[in-house]
Amino acid sequence: MNVGVRFGGLAAVSDVSITFECGSINGLIGPNGAGKTTLLNAVSGFSGIWTGRVELDGVDLAPLPAPERAQRGVVRGFQTVRLLERENVFENVLVGCERLSQPGLLAQLFNLKGQRTSRERDVAATEQILQKLGLSADAHRPVSELPFASRRLTEIARILVVRPTVLLLDEPAAGLDTRERHQLVETLRSYHSDHPFTMVVIEHDVDLVRRLCPHCIALEMGRVIAVGPPEHVLADEAVQRAYFGSARHA
Repeated sequence: MNVGVRFGGLAAVSDVSITFECGSINGLIGPNGAGKTTLLNAVSGFSGIWTGRVELDGVDLAPLPAPERAQRGVVRGFQTVRLLERENVFENVLVGCERLSQPGLLAQLFNLKGQRTSRERDVAATEQILQKLGLSADAHRPVSELPFASRRLTEIARILVVRPTVLLLDEPAAGLDTRERHQLVETLRSYHSDHPFTMVVIEHDVDLVRRLCPHCIALEMGRVIAVGPPEHVLADEAVQRAYFGSARHA
């Protein structure tokens, strides 16, 4: 609520108040430099805030670092795919389970029951998400051998394996062709329908936003300029000016 982020004397985000309904899918749009990624960084804990609160179920997350927010279910993806190139798909997704509670050092060193139980839980969760996202056939294939679309999906699987409460995606369709973008939308919608969670997606592809996100927020120069269904937001005069310099139909 009333979130502000500053870098030196520059206000990157100013007095932004947005409520994301539980289980909703939200598009976050705006021209370059609008503050979209900065806002996601503020919500996920990758950057601090100057003013305001970041609340989840009434609890202010602002004082918590990113790892603690992730343990509470707030996780994010980045524009650039970040994978362990020498490891296979299964191991890359399994790494995501580190966000879950893990046994202590002694249990890990001596492979005690708590460690074995935790490992079984993580392996089962990894196998399940690979099956849900259609990656099972590539489970033991090094990620360095995968086409870009499968690499992107592997990264998303690594995020979803922990069953997040809030998922923040920064341009997940970047680098994908039209067919791959359609496939990504269907994959996300299908998984979301089976396991509802709150999703916020930064995306420049307005057609993808229309198809994926029932709700949309537009930013310009760090401020909210329009909120509502994608068609209404994209037709808003302030949004048109932000994108094109004059009001016209998108």
